[in-house]
Amino acid sequence: MRRTLLACVNRIACIAGLSIALAIMLPGQARAERRYAVVIGANAGWTQDRPLRYAENDAERIRDVLVALGGFATDRVALLRDPDTGEVREALRQLATAARKASEDALVFVYYSGHADARHLHLRGEPPLSQGELQDTLRAMPAAIKLAVIDACKSGAVLRKGGGPAAEFDVDVVAPQLSGLVLLTSSGADELSQESRALAGSVFTHHLVSGMRGAADDDSDQRVTVAEAYRYAYERTRADTATSGALQRPAFRYELSGQGEIVLTELATGRAQLRVPRGPPQKYVILDAHEWRLIAEVRASPDRDLVLALAPGTYHVKRVLEDRLEVASIALGAAGQTDIDRAAYRSMPLSTGILKGEPSELSPDEHHEWSRSRAFALTDGQPVAALNLFDRLLRESPGDMLAWRGRARALVRMAESYRRVNDTQGEERALQEALRSDPSLSYDTEFQARYQQFLTRNAALRAVDTARYEHEMAIRTSPRSIRRWGLGIELASGRGLFGVSGAMVVGQRLFPRVTLDILGLGFDGSVGVAILSSRWTPYIGIGGHVSLRQLGVDLGDHTMTSSMASSDADLNKELGLHGRIEAGAQFVGSSGFTTELGLSVIAYQGDRGLTATALPMIHLGWLF
Repeated sequence: MRRTLLACVNRIACIAGLSIALAIMLPGQARAERRYAVVIGANAGWTQDRPLRYAENDAERIRDVLVALGGFATDRVALLRDPDTGEVREALRQLATAARKASEDALVFVYYSGHADARHLHLRGEPPLSQGELQDTLRAMPAAIKLAVIDACKSGAVLRKGGGPAAEFDVDVVAPQLSGLVLLTSSGADELSQESRALAGSVFTHHLVSGMRGAADDDSDQRVTVAEAYRYAYERTRADTATSGALQRPAFRYELSGQGEIVLTELATGRAQLRVPRGPPQKYVILDAHEWRLIAEVRASPDRDLVLALAPGTYHVKRVLEDRLEVASIALGAAGQTDIDRAAYRSMPLSTGILKGEPSELSPDEHHEWSRSRAFALTDGQPVAALNLFDRLLRESPGDMLAWRGRARALVRMAESYRRVNDTQGEERALQEALRSDPSLSYDTEFQARYQQFLTRNAALRAVDTARYEHEMAIRTSPRSIRRWGLGIELASGRGLFGVSGAMVVGQRLFPRVTLDILGLGFDGSVGVAILSSRWTPYIGIGGHVSLRQLGVDLGDHTMTSSMASSDADLNKELGLHGRIEAGAQFVGSSGFTTELGLSVIAYQGDRGLTATALPMIHLGWLF
């Protein structure tokens, strides 16, 4: 890898290298006549990411400064809030088409703030957009200058923002002719880009915007170049994160040739200007009149006056001292400069903070947006509270797609909580509701992997439950369908006056049976057929009986006694061999208990020839 050079030299030297390379030269600065931009902010990320609070706000700030000071016409800046990959690819195609049609050399600018890892930007939609694809797309743009700013890394603590450690951009020195590609990132290799509640935005983007508004104008020529803006953002980002435990060092890559510099913004454009006189490095923070949005931050320079270009209007300025804040309201007209030190400041304790809590004086639309940002912030640690807030916002504005997406993220976090306590039903409900709230989750590979894992596990549980249910229902509605063997007692039956029988169940309705006739000292075989498969059913059957005497076994003086025997003294002998048909009613209970009540007609060879007689059928038994 070509990072060896970067690992061997001090980062400041790299910054200086960028400054020299972008300022070669021949006099004058290069500024394309046609400028186009795609600005992307995505708070949500993928399902495993902790939602960001300020990525979309950062994108708006970049859009505003490009339009106000960067020479970008409003209709040539596409602002995409929480887009999917298809929308981003389409915006880049339109960007390429616009650059191709431009009669002059064009400059295209792409900004992304959101989650990412070393390979992909974490946007919804399939297929995912890789960082390599983005860079290749930029290189192929038919524009003289391609400039990209990527403010992203993985996830971190509450104040950190999303994107994974990505390789630092190498320094490629090339031959002159001003054209090519410049890529700026918010962090170097193995570093996290950080969000700050105090700044209400990304640390890097906050300082980049402040630099573009004039804080980075090192030579006081009322122009801010790429080199100046990057150097300022690098130094301030590194200083602000030095004590955070996760030092953040922006990185760059440039593939430029030619002469001149790339001018990002011009301060002398008839905008209002706020002058910061030279002096000790006093910190000033400029906010909107509601103290909701932070507009810029600047430190006084001991060498020169600094000028910030702002839109006309009323601003609150906070001078940050060691023991207190000094706060003033400043009204800026459409032209001319206003000295920041001449405002009427009043002291306030540091505990009041830079930004207000809930700003009560916002318009309904602004308050809705503020509440949505707060709901996203609650999603990770307090998903139930976030869900309630998103639901309230959706009652106010059912068409708020960002709130629907946030609601889905809160439900995903709730599903994770249900999983930790093994509440599969709660997890299933939350995941299904998340998918209904944001159908684009079906294209989120992380969500699909998690949802599929749940479905697989839940399908196994459902299969067990279904099998158990079907088993129970079969027992209740048709016990003979799951029971295969039986034992029973024959009482006063053609099968034996008292016998013990064994049976099997074939196809639910066929009952082959073998009986040991204890009183009659013989064996009986029969086959019964149940007409129905229900508990109670008519049945018919055929059978035959043979006694041990008929088999040649000497039984001595044993005689059969039965109240149902005929007057014929030799009935036992005559009944020892007979055939019969049976008919009656059969019952099989859910517990397996069986009974048969019916009548059998017996045919046997007696002393008077072939004789038939009828006997009752009484059977008690159990199926297993």
